[in-house]
Amino acid sequence: MSSHLVLIGFKHAGKSILGESLSTRLKRPFVDLDAEIVRLHAKQCGQEESCREILHKHGEAFFRGLESEALTEILAGEVPLVLALGGGTPLMEHNQVLLQGHELVHVAAPRSIVFERIMINGKPAFFSQEEDAFDQFQKLWTERIPVFDRLAKITVKNEGSIDSLTEEVLTHLNLTQ
Repeated sequence: MSSHLVLIGFKHAGKSILGESLSTRLKRPFVDLDAEIVRLHAKQCGQEESCREILHKHGEAFFRGLESEALTEILAGEVPLVLALGGGTPLMEHNQVLLQGHELVHVAAPRSIVFERIMINGKPAFFSQEEDAFDQFQKLWTERIPVFDRLAKITVKNEGSIDSLTEEVLTHLNLTQ
């Protein structure tokens, strides 16, 4: 497989931890898009800020532009890698075009667990401060899950061990060794 293995799904569904495990098994580099956004922002603006800080300070349009730029750079690389995307990355049509030809896996987790994990650090930057957090989460869930399912070759449910989830992905993609 010469294409990149790309993990998509809701924030805190387990994409990064699964990505690290797949990276080890496949002997491919692992890249977390959020880390690349932070790196690119620091390079362009001379200041290191978290994704949450970038969103709060510069707004969603600026953040999504950085996100697309980082995604473009990563996918242009010739070395096949395992890439974990942010939850909103696959929603942009431009990003969907970039992702064509790569192996996309939707990492799903139970809705209640995802909401709980998201709220651990307080209301996320991509939630409106005026609206109820759970209502916003429900709306985003309803919007995003069909997009993830449409784009992904397979969907795996993060409900057990990372080792078993890794095996499931490798088996579905015929990458077991």
